[in-house]
Amino acid sequence: MTRIDARVIVLAAVAAVLAPGCSCSGNPAGCGNPGEPCCQTATPCNQRAACRGSVCAECGGPGQACCELGTCSGGCCLNDTCVSPGATCPGFGQCGNGSCGGCGAAGQACCGGRCTAPGAGCDNGSCVACGQSGQPCCAGSGCGGAGLGCSGGVCAPCGAAGQPCCNNATCGGSDLACRRGVCAICGGPGQPCCPGSLCAGGGCCDQNSDVCVGNGSACATRQGTCAGGGCQGGQCGLAGKACCGDGVGCTSAYTDCRGGVCAACGDVGQGCCPGDVCQPGRTCNRATDSCQ
Repeated sequence: MTRIDARVIVLAAVAAVLAPGCSCSGNPAGCGNPGEPCCQTATPCNQRAACRGSVCAECGGPGQACCELGTCSGGCCLNDTCVSPGATCPGFGQCGNGSCGGCGAAGQACCGGRCTAPGAGCDNGSCVACGQSGQPCCAGSGCGGAGLGCSGGVCAPCGAAGQPCCNNATCGGSDLACRRGVCAICGGPGQPCCPGSLCAGGGCCDQNSDVCVGNGSACATRQGTCAGGGCQGGQCGLAGKACCGDGVGCTSAYTDCRGGVCAACGDVGQGCCPGDVCQPGRTCNRATDSCQ
């Protein structure tokens, strides 16, 4: 193989990776690209796409949705829509370098309470840098870069136990759950249920409290004993069994109470579990309420 041949192969591989429609952020197949459902990850859409109404839309171009942190391709982000350079920002001036005619860029006044440059947020009437570690969160509690989440209005490291949740209410491990904006250890007795109502060691997830009951311990509201993921000694809360009473509901992992019976959820072709959760590697299509 000649040196030129090797370079051609490398360039072809790079082009394939960067081609439109690739899952460049490592998201599962079937979500994240324009026109597909938003993924249930910290990066719900891939490059050049933004999550709007649970569907990924092309972003960054004139008339398209603004990309992450209000980024447009050289233009201005106003009302979550990109304005091309040289065009007039509706209600303001001409767009240039992210500024709408003297407002909207870092160091300038806000444009009616909004900032139009990428990575700029409105603070007390002035646009300031936002979205990076230690900076204010951008509009919509947005923080840029991997491993950053919004906590108390400031971007900070996220995803570990005790840290703020990352984007899309996600945490960095299967034994962590996002609760009240903070990542908490989950799955053990007395701990929050993990995503998908999962409790370790045959425990039961009480849907009233979203807390795990240990295998062999008493379920809440006189629902008997937890056994193998089901209350009433395994007679309710499991897939195919009746939903447990008094709101305890379906207590085993990846089940949902539908018509009084616990139905399996979260896998391909099945309904989304409560909270629009699907099994790992799947994503919830909210339009059809099914996992894919």
